[in-house]
Amino acid sequence: MKNAVFLLTLLCLFFSCKIDHEARHKIKAAEELLLAENPDSAFVLLKDIANPDALDNKTFAHWCLTYAKVCEQLEEDMPFVSQMERATEYYESYGTTEEKIWCQVYLGQAYEDEKSFDEAMFVYLQAVDMAKKELAYLLSGKIYNRIARLHYFDNSYDEAQRYHQLSGECYLKGNDTLDYIYSIRDIGWIYTLKEEYEQASEFFLKANRLSLILNDSLLLSSVTNRLGNNYLEMGNYSLAEKYLFQSIAYDESGSAPTFLALAGLYIQQKEYGKARSYLEKVFQYQTMKRKLTGGVLYQFYLLEKELGNYFLSLNYYEQFVNYSDSIADVQEQTNILKVEKRYEYEKLRNENNLLSIKNQRIFIICILLLLMSLFLFGLYKYRMSVKNEYIYHQRKIINDTNTALQEKEFAVKGLSSDILNIRENILKKSDIYKKIIRNSQSVEEAKICKLTDQEWLALKEILKTTYFLFIDKLQNRFPNLTEDEIRFCCLLKIGLDSQQLSILLNIQPTSVSHKRYRIMKKGNLENTNTTLEDIVSSL
Repeated sequence: MKNAVFLLTLLCLFFSCKIDHEARHKIKAAEELLLAENPDSAFVLLKDIANPDALDNKTFAHWCLTYAKVCEQLEEDMPFVSQMERATEYYESYGTTEEKIWCQVYLGQAYEDEKSFDEAMFVYLQAVDMAKKELAYLLSGKIYNRIARLHYFDNSYDEAQRYHQLSGECYLKGNDTLDYIYSIRDIGWIYTLKEEYEQASEFFLKANRLSLILNDSLLLSSVTNRLGNNYLEMGNYSLAEKYLFQSIAYDESGSAPTFLALAGLYIQQKEYGKARSYLEKVFQYQTMKRKLTGGVLYQFYLLEKELGNYFLSLNYYEQFVNYSDSIADVQEQTNILKVEKRYEYEKLRNENNLLSIKNQRIFIICILLLLMSLFLFGLYKYRMSVKNEYIYHQRKIINDTNTALQEKEFAVKGLSSDILNIRENILKKSDIYKKIIRNSQSVEEAKICKLTDQEWLALKEILKTTYFLFIDKLQNRFPNLTEDEIRFCCLLKIGLDSQQLSILLNIQPTSVSHKRYRIMKKGNLENTNTTLEDIVSSL
C-alpha cells in the first residue's frame, strides 16, 4: 500500500514537472524570437501552450509577461485581467522592479481591453509612480501617454493635454526625441479637437520643425497630415493643400487618409474633378488595417450631390449607411464575443479550481482509504455516465439548432440569389453592357466606338451596384492593380471570354493571357490551379 501511494505521488510530480519544463522551453524560444523582431512566430509559439493557468506560479508569470509583450507589438488583446493579476502578484513578491512596472502597465492595458477604464487609470498611476522613482523616463513617458489617451473616452481634453505634456517631458529626459515630437503632435491634435485651431497650429509647426531635424519620413508625414487637417478645419485651403501634399511626399504608401482629406478639401472648393481623382486614389492606397470605405462612400455622396447627380448621390448614401450599419454590427458582435470569451475563461478557471480541489480531496481519500477504491471508482463511473448523458442531450440540442440554422441559411441564400439575378438583369439591360457586348463581337465596331473614360467609370459604378463592394474586394485580393487591370477584371466579371477581350481591347490573344498572368502574380496565385475568371466570379 505504501509503495502504491509513493508511486502515484511520483507520477503526479513527474507529469507536472514535464509540462512546466516544456512550457519554459517554449517561452524562452518566444523571447528569442521577440529579440529577433519576429513577434508573429512568438505569438504562435505562446498560443501553443495548452492551459497556461495550470503552470506553476513562476512559469505562468513568465508566460503572462512575455505573452503581453507580444500582444502589445501585434496589437492583440492582452491576457485576461485575472491572469495579469496573478502574474502581478507573483512579481510583486519575487520580480525585479522593471518586471513589476511592466506587469502593472500590461494589467492596465488588460483593464482597457475590458473597458474598465477607472481600474486601468488606477493601475497606470501606480505604475508611473514606480517608474519615476526608478528614473525610468522612457517607461514613464509611455505610461503618461496611455493615461492621456484614457482621458479621450470622457472628453477630458485638458487632462489629456496635461498628461501628454508630462509624457513629452519624460521622453525629453530620456533623450527620446522621436516620441517627444509625437507628444507635441498629440497636444496639437487635442487643440484641434477643442476647435482651438491657432494653438493647434503652433504645436504642429513646432513638431514639424523638430521633425525636419530628425528627417524621419513617417513622423514628418504624420505631423504634416495633422497640420493640413487643422488648416482645413480653419478654412485655410491653400495651407491645408500645401501640408497635405507634403504628407503624401513623405510617405506615399500610407497616404490613403491624406488623399481622403484632399478630396474633402476639393469638394469644398468645388474642384470636383480633383476630388474624384483623389477619392479613387484612396482605394488604391488603403490598407487592410485601415480601410476607409465609409469615408470614401460619404465623400462620393457629397461629390455627386454637389454635381447634381442625385440618383447616384442617393445610391452612395445608401451604401454609406449600409456600410456603417455593417461596421457597427461587426463591432457589436466583436464586443459580445470578447465578453463571451472572458466569461468562458472565468467559468473554465473556476471549474478548474473546483476540479483541482476535488482531485486533491480524492487524492487524500485515496491515500487514507485505499481499500474503498472500488466504491469510489463505481461512484466515478456513475458521475461520468450522468455527465455523458447530459453531454448527449446537449449535443442533440446543438444538432437540432444547427439543422434549423442550416434551413434558414438555405432560405437566405435563395433570396440572395433572386436579388442577384434582378441586379444582373439590370446590368445586362444597361447601355454600357450592350455596347461592350456589341464591340466585343466586331473588330470594326470596337475600333470605331471605343469605350470612353466616362463609360468605363459607368461600368465600374453599375458593377458596384450589382455586386456590392466588388471593386473593394478585387483590390484587396490583388493589391496595387492599375486602372487598366481593374477594367480588365470588370470585363471578366460580366463574362467576356478571351476572344471577346481580344476584339474589344484591340490586342492579341497572347496579350490577354499576359494580362491575366500579371494580375494573378499580384495576388501570388500565378502557380496555382485557380483561374482569374474563377476568382473574379467569386468576388
